[in-house]
Amino acid sequence: MASTQVGTQTGGPASGPSIVPQGPARLVLIAVTVAVLAQTLRFSLPQLNHFGDTAGAVPAAFAVLAVYLAGFAAPLIRRLGGPRALLLTGVGGLFLVRLVVQATGPHLWLTFLGTAIGMIAVAALYEAARGLSGVGFATAAVAGLAADTAVRMAFATWDPVWRSGIMPWTACLVFVVLGALALYRELSSGPVAAPGLTWRDALGGAAVGPFLALQILVLSSPAFVASSGWLSLTASHIVVATGQGLALAFLASGLAVRAVPGGVCVLGGTLLGVGAGTIAGTYAVSGVEIVPVVVVGQVLAAWLLAVACRAPLRRAGTGGPVWRLDAGAALGGFLIAVVLVPYQLSAIEPLPVPNNLLPGLAGILLGALAAIAAARGGPLPARAPLRALTAGAAALVLLLGTLLFTVAAPETRARPAAAAPGQVRIVSYNIHDGVDTSGRLDPEAIARTIEAQRPQVVLLQETSRGSLMSGTTDVGVWLSRRLGMKLLWGPAADGQFGNAILTTLPVRKSGTGRMPRGDWSQIRGYVWARLGVGDTTLDVWSTHLEGGADDGPERVREVAALLRAWGGAPRTVIGGDFNAGPGSPEIGRMGTELHNAAIGGDFGPTTPGGERIDWIFGTDDVRFSDFRIGDSRASDHFPIAVTATIGR
Repeated sequence: MASTQVGTQTGGPASGPSIVPQGPARLVLIAVTVAVLAQTLRFSLPQLNHFGDTAGAVPAAFAVLAVYLAGFAAPLIRRLGGPRALLLTGVGGLFLVRLVVQATGPHLWLTFLGTAIGMIAVAALYEAARGLSGVGFATAAVAGLAADTAVRMAFATWDPVWRSGIMPWTACLVFVVLGALALYRELSSGPVAAPGLTWRDALGGAAVGPFLALQILVLSSPAFVASSGWLSLTASHIVVATGQGLALAFLASGLAVRAVPGGVCVLGGTLLGVGAGTIAGTYAVSGVEIVPVVVVGQVLAAWLLAVACRAPLRRAGTGGPVWRLDAGAALGGFLIAVVLVPYQLSAIEPLPVPNNLLPGLAGILLGALAAIAAARGGPLPARAPLRALTAGAAALVLLLGTLLFTVAAPETRARPAAAAPGQVRIVSYNIHDGVDTSGRLDPEAIARTIEAQRPQVVLLQETSRGSLMSGTTDVGVWLSRRLGMKLLWGPAADGQFGNAILTTLPVRKSGTGRMPRGDWSQIRGYVWARLGVGDTTLDVWSTHLEGGADDGPERVREVAALLRAWGGAPRTVIGGDFNAGPGSPEIGRMGTELHNAAIGGDFGPTTPGGERIDWIFGTDDVRFSDFRIGDSRASDHFPIAVTATIGR
């Protein structure tokens, strides 16, 4: 195979390292480590959000950022035990945590431990990859993420780590066993001698941080593409797999890192950042126009990672000790938190800037780090068109996850109750992203709670479709499939977090809207649908108003906006989390034009904390009966249910 160290050799034996080392074990090790690291970061997100709810958003944010600094222990581990100790602690420890989490379920202590070890594993990745070209490293990283995405699709994006049974355990063991075997092979082969490294070389190792942040948030998230692109989850995975396949083909072609000026990397990173910031965040565009941004963004991200990693992975050169690369990689791990933690926090606390800037920052950082390393030497592959075609075609295998998702719809255990003519059973439920009161992501518990009421219409709030707070799970689509109901989506805070309506009734018309805001805090919204009920119709609305004891005036403005959007239409039911109790101005304003579904206007608490903040209202031509409040810890709210009878 033709290969170069600072150029390209052709013909005869290659004196430098090839793009593929002896045997595939090293590439497998990198691919599996990246996949398991992504799984660990995703399962940590709901747990960390729960920690923020209990400890407070700001203290939790500082605690989380401290955990993401654990990667800076890598130089000390190397000094005390050598490169093998670094590999065992980072990569081996990550695999062990993944196995324990599958056996015991995600817990907060495992979240902190797994995240800390994951940051050490980022540094260990470069120890395992030394001697590869940047293209080899990027190829393995993209392949690992692609395999991880395909497995997630087979589980409808609800990660196997949260689930029990044979199939989730099989998925876990495939990753862990493959990774353990590759790690054993790597440790048996002995370390590759490190060259002298400058700080400029080491900074290239930080590129894996913004790369992974973009992958988790946008580029390798089918739920993100589905919700922002208004696509089916099947179509969205085809989009993601297309981007991953093209990235693999481009990397395998040998064109990725040939004579790249730093300015070109800056331009590529700027394009990537602008694209990511345009489609992700509170003020993002939506629709099919996000598809080319995701596909091209995947190729750009892989290319920039390949360029950035060339210098840190070279086998010859002058400079300082190898621990500089450990520090650079640790910086990359910390950059994951710099992007993801404030983005997640923006759903709870207002930021001084729009959160769209955070994915944009990730793209720009990736370009800047690639530009810093672009002028440095490192192994380069030769052009290989056939290999490019093979790598791109291999991505078709990743669609097996989509095939399983499509043909293996979950069984619906309970059907809606048979209603009398003109009657509809309605549930309003703040599902808290599918996360229960212990911090466990469990949409199945939400589904069982809803099924107990046997409704025809479900008004959902805090519904996640790829948000970080649900570990990027598409909870809305999962519930729709599980309950056998149509999903009507209403984005609010961003394209991945908002309100939804599930129904078995015919949908005649629907719409969605967002409340105006004067700062960068979470935007509230609503979704409505006109449903066919026999020979008449019923309009149903789901909404979620601003939280906080001091935000009453804001809620009053939101109620006014909601009522203006409704416009006094007959045969209407409006339900949701109003974050306001009996006697408040907000509820009083609603009561001037609609009546309360709770007979007599008095009812019990709708949250485990004793608050009465979830309401259902209706117009005078809708009569309510059989009002009930469910008792479940599947969310931090209880479901409220009522039977609506449409008047003539």
